[in-house]
Amino acid sequence: MNQPLRELWDRIVTGPPPLAEVSASGELVMRRRRRWAVAGAAAAVLAIVGGGAAVQFLAFDDWTNGDAAATSIPAPPAGTRWVGAGGAVVAVPDWWTTGETRCFAPVEDTVYFDLSATAECSDAPAPAAVREVSALAVLDATSGYGEYEVRTMQPVGEVAGREVLEREDCEGWFDGVCRRLFAVPSQGVVFAVTIAEEGDGSYEEIRDSLRILPDTLTTVPLATSGGWTPAWGAEPRVTDSLVDALQNAGLRVEIETAKQRQEDDTALDASLPAGSLLGTSPELGSVIDVGGTVTVTVAGRPAGAER
Repeated sequence: MNQPLRELWDRIVTGPPPLAEVSASGELVMRRRRRWAVAGAAAAVLAIVGGGAAVQFLAFDDWTNGDAAATSIPAPPAGTRWVGAGGAVVAVPDWWTTGETRCFAPVEDTVYFDLSATAECSDAPAPAAVREVSALAVLDATSGYGEYEVRTMQPVGEVAGREVLEREDCEGWFDGVCRRLFAVPSQGVVFAVTIAEEGDGSYEEIRDSLRILPDTLTTVPLATSGGWTPAWGAEPRVTDSLVDALQNAGLRVEIETAKQRQEDDTALDASLPAGSLLGTSPELGSVIDVGGTVTVTVAGRPAGAER
């Protein structure tokens, strides 16, 4: 192994996973997939350059009408939502969940932060299960595996003056799963896309929707301070780690406790420990004003329970 690759390998997190965060996704609710209807003007066109195809992304000035002080971005295409990190966002189907993973792999159509860790995991999903879902993974382009992937990518265009790189082929990930990657190195972000079926859109649609946020906007962190994307039902200590990450990102946090339920209530959240994560608003990875407020909703103590 050459020295640069060895240095990157040594920086990849290894060891047993934080089981509280990996297993805290709660009961999965498979959502009905809808066909991704992309409306409005196309986000990008292909320009033939030097005999090859280069992606011509929508320039910043094109959607701000030349206003350098723009403080917002356009609404995403119909049926999609903006999600991202590092001041870069893409549009994904709005029915995709957030953080529904097991042993670092998606188990339903979802968006998550990929720590690119290697660990022993006794409950890893089978390749066939991963082949059935579509997902967007966000990686850190400045360290570990994300940095290594960036070094192998080729330029494909620019967005708002930032160079966009792309891996030319599929990443060798799970057997039979094609994961396509592109990156905006200046923003420190890599996007990895897997598409299971046509109704979930395409890699090209997600890549070509890429936007760079104005300075007045940022994204809600996709991961806890430990580097994991929590989902519904995450344990209280995971919720605490998420709150730390939100505050470290300069965002204000409001904790909202869900209405207490009876101990014999059959609702899913009735059996969760007090303080377990029920959701955030805005969602993790969503666009938010710099210094804005994120509401974190947690499970309350069942009515009648001992205090």
